[in-house]
Amino acid sequence: MTNYRDFSEIYVDFINPIFFITLVHKCDQMKARIILLLSLFLISSASLFAREKGEEESKELIYIGTFSENGSLGIYAFDFNRKNNRYDLLQTILSKGSPSFIEVSPNGKYLVSVNREGLARKEEWGSVTSFAIDQNSGKLTVVKNQYSFGDSPCHISFHPSGKYIFVSHYKGGNFVVLPIDEEGNIGEPTANIQLTGKGTIMPQQEQAHTHSAVPSRDGKFLYVSDLGLDMILIYHFDEATGKVTPASQPFIRTIPGAGPRHFILNEKGDYAFSSEEISSSISSYQVNRETGGLQLIQRLPALPPAFFGDNSSADVQLSSDGKYVYISNRGYNGLAMYKVSNNGKMKNIGYMPTIGDRPRSFLPDPKGYFMLVANRDSNEVNIFTMEKDGTLKDTSGYLPVPSPVCIKYLELK
Repeated sequence: MTNYRDFSEIYVDFINPIFFITLVHKCDQMKARIILLLSLFLISSASLFAREKGEEESKELIYIGTFSENGSLGIYAFDFNRKNNRYDLLQTILSKGSPSFIEVSPNGKYLVSVNREGLARKEEWGSVTSFAIDQNSGKLTVVKNQYSFGDSPCHISFHPSGKYIFVSHYKGGNFVVLPIDEEGNIGEPTANIQLTGKGTIMPQQEQAHTHSAVPSRDGKFLYVSDLGLDMILIYHFDEATGKVTPASQPFIRTIPGAGPRHFILNEKGDYAFSSEEISSSISSYQVNRETGGLQLIQRLPALPPAFFGDNSSADVQLSSDGKYVYISNRGYNGLAMYKVSNNGKMKNIGYMPTIGDRPRSFLPDPKGYFMLVANRDSNEVNIFTMEKDGTLKDTSGYLPVPSPVCIKYLELK
């Protein structure tokens, strides 16, 4: 009789449906063949059962943009096996240009990145790269490199139609609208808006520092957060031409020295939340979906009362059900967590250290089970579970990624 301990461990991974068998201890050829045939039988049976039940296999992917430092190679793509809580490195896209902020197109066919490094003849500008996403493997292939038309691009987003991308420039103080066609080719700007002025906190607010441009859910308006001007500017967006014009409420001012950075709307588009970098605070707004206008609901601190060190807040994200909002803090090195009521008001429910240094972007699981946090200075993406009450729990798991900045998710079916 064969003792199972002769094999020590057998691991069979059903992925698309590739199987992987590890035999830690040696076994004879006959045993190996039996295991191989059994594995093939199980895979075939499982696939047949899924087809009979009409189930579609899906593939989940995690893409991570980085700064080109600390040995980073560029953009990292991971294959995520939810059943086994396993992340396998799928691909590394080589880039020396700091492909820091990334975004996936609404149809899931393309990924775009903003890069600090420029292209020939316009080295003072940054650049934008589009990638085709293989709909079977999730791997990326470069489609087009384009000028970003400004200095130090720091954020990129898609119009809901997928026909335009919005690029914000921190040092340049401008935002640009670029058309992108069905093949992923990026065209010339349809709009290039230069912001001017200054705020009250020096040197951070010595000039305009456009930090993000985010469209409304219906794509009719564009919200531009400028850290240097202490304003969220509001534009009407013409999908036919790609042009922008100031909305009837052209902007809303924050408190002096707030430094609005990132902006996110809930699923209905009737409430929005803003991370304020300099004042380390978070604000909620009521959105007029007819005019695009914003009205402040509430502003709360993003730091624990007992923390008195240097800090700058970064990203803001909502849970998939919209019931909780989170903001990352660099310095305190933790996330502040809030419960969101039906009227857009927030209630602090605690703080979670990110188990790393200088957290920037983070990703709440679209299915509501985990949170990934990009800790730039400790070169890792730390993994947390999302509890039913909106709080987070450390899993002690992490992905070793040099200088991670931005994390995006895609499910292929």
